[in-house]
Amino acid sequence: MIETRTALIYLLDPGIIIVRVKKDLLQTPDDAEKNLSAAIRQAGERRLPLLLDIRQAMPLEDDIRRQYSGPRVVDNFSALGLVADEGPFGRMMANLYLRVADLEIPTRLFATEGEAIAWLLEHRSPNSRKK
Repeated sequence: MIETRTALIYLLDPGIIIVRVKKDLLQTPDDAEKNLSAAIRQAGERRLPLLLDIRQAMPLEDDIRRQYSGPRVVDNFSALGLVADEGPFGRMMANLYLRVADLEIPTRLFATEGEAIAWLLEHRSPNSRKK
């Protein structure tokens, strides 16, 4: 597990990278860079699915959302499952993220981590190496 100022990042046993954003911390572009770099390091040379848990996250600024949805995500991960709070505010944040992201990998919004993991397991490519 890697801990940054704003997130916990770890590799789940079945081959899924989890980035769990910490509660009530406003992220900076530097935080986003560190979180994304840590997730890439956890994956090693494999292109694994990524679960981004923003249930406790503060809203992200546009430039930070773009950082989390740029080419580094597509090049290093096989799919993105976004877990957001079920309330209207959480759904709004997640939908805004997905609208900005427009990634070239499978991407889906979930209310629970279990649903996200089940879906991400279908998008594992254990033999897939990074570009």
